[in-house]
Amino acid sequence: MVTGRAADEIDGLRRALSSAEIDRIAPHITLVPPVNVTDGEVPVACDLLRSVAAGFGPLELDLGPPTSFLPRNPVCYLTVSGDQEAIGGLASLAAGLATGPLAPPAVRRMRPFVPHVTIRQRMDRDKLVAAVAVLDGYRAHVVFERVTLLEYSAAERRWRDLCDAPFAAPLLRGRGGIEIELSLSRRSDPAVEDWSRRTWEQYAVAQHGPDVRPDEPFTICARIGGVLAGVAEGDVRGLTCRLARLMVSPEWRNAGVGTQLLRASEDHGVESGCARVRLEALAGSRAEGFYLGRGYEVVGTLPRWREERDFVVMETALGVWLAGAQ
Repeated sequence: MVTGRAADEIDGLRRALSSAEIDRIAPHITLVPPVNVTDGEVPVACDLLRSVAAGFGPLELDLGPPTSFLPRNPVCYLTVSGDQEAIGGLASLAAGLATGPLAPPAVRRMRPFVPHVTIRQRMDRDKLVAAVAVLDGYRAHVVFERVTLLEYSAAERRWRDLCDAPFAAPLLRGRGGIEIELSLSRRSDPAVEDWSRRTWEQYAVAQHGPDVRPDEPFTICARIGGVLAGVAEGDVRGLTCRLARLMVSPEWRNAGVGTQLLRASEDHGVESGCARVRLEALAGSRAEGFYLGRGYEVVGTLPRWREERDFVVMETALGVWLAGAQ
C-alpha cells in the first residue's frame, strides 16, 4: 500500500480524474490479482504473507509518470520503476505470493507482471490521453516496508485490510531456551483476533466472575442524501459507553451532525444499560469545548497522550442527562 504524503498526492490525482475507486481502495501496487479464498484458507493466506515478506527488505521505488494500457485497456496508471534489485524483488515478491490459496485459478489467462498504481479505470479515450499529457511531470519516491492482504466487503463496497506483514525477518527471542518468534503488524489477522477475543473473555471471567459482560463495539453512521457525513465509533464496557472516535466530514461541520452522532451514542449507552459515556479529547482543543458545551466534564488528564500533547478524559452521567432532558 502507498502511504503518507505520496498516498495523499495520488488520491489528489484520482479525485481530479473522478476515480470511482478513491473511497473503495487505497493507492497500491497490485501483486496478486483478486482470487476467491474460503474462510478456512484465510489463516493459511496470512501465514503465506508473513513467510514470503520475511525474505525481503524495504523496496525503494519511483512512481510516475502516468501512462495507460491503451489501446487494450482505457486505464490511467502510474508507472513503477527503480533499480534492478528493487524491480527484481518486486517481481519475486509477486511470484512468491501467487501460490497456495492466493494462486490464480487455472482458467485465468496469464499476463506479464506490470507493476503499476492505478489512478482511474475505464476512462474516455480522449480524456485519458489528455490526462496522461497534463500529469506527465508527476513523480514520487516511495519506500514500501510491508505487504497487505485485502478482502472485498460487498456490504461496504470497498476493499479493507485483512492482514499485513513487514518486509523483515521475524524477531527471535529466547534462544537457548524456548525460542519465541515475534512479528509486528498494523492489525491482527482473523486467527489472531479470534484467539485474542477468546483468551480475553476467559481472563475477564476469571477476574470478574461468570456474569461479566463482554465488550460490545458499535459504529453509528450519519448520512446526508445517501452520502456518509460522519461516524461515531466506540464500545460498551460494562456500565461505561466509551466513545473512541467522533468524526464529521469537513463540509458538514457546524451543521449539527456531530451533536446528533453524540446524542445517538448516548442513546445507545442508555439502551445498553450504561451509567456514563466516557471519551478522550485534546486538552484545550475545539473538541474539548464541543463536549463541554454538551454536558461533559473533565474527570482526568492524560499527559503526553499523543504526539507529546496532553489529553483530557471527559464523561457525562447518562442518568443526569436524562433527568435534565425531561
